[in-house]
Amino acid sequence: MALIIEIIIGIIIAWVVYVLIHHMVVQRATRIVRHSAQTETDVAVRAAIQRLVNQEVLTEEEAQLSPSVTVADVWGRGVMAFEYTMTVGMDTEKRLPQLEQALNLALDRFSADHQIQGCVPGSAFIVSDIWVYEDQLHLDVAYLMNESTVEYLQDLKKLNDPAVR
Repeated sequence: MALIIEIIIGIIIAWVVYVLIHHMVVQRATRIVRHSAQTETDVAVRAAIQRLVNQEVLTEEEAQLSPSVTVADVWGRGVMAFEYTMTVGMDTEKRLPQLEQALNLALDRFSADHQIQGCVPGSAFIVSDIWVYEDQLHLDVAYLMNESTVEYLQDLKKLNDPAVR
């Protein structure tokens, strides 16, 4: 009887060790992919912002981006969406739709110029949300490199559009 209990305990310990090691490997791989996606998105957003400065849509002062932070922790594993903030002028809230459209166009051109493909046709990057809070423009940009990110955008659309629910 003691031998059976030892075998069962051994199997349980082996299973727990396997699960922990598997979890650590998956988490590490996810962090590596997320870091790579964040770096690529940072480059794309900075290029898009610079394009808007060149087109005089934004001023040099407005174009100062904070480091990006991930929004994926809220939505789950595999979502490649990142938030940026920048100080903006007083009239920015009135210009949000125009800024969103201009940023999406600049991101689309960046994707085309650098031949970056997403998992869906069109631009690999898209502004998923834009808002002003305490004189800061908050900008969420999604890198459409996987299905999880596409599903995240579909969920956002459902949340923001009552007719879709």
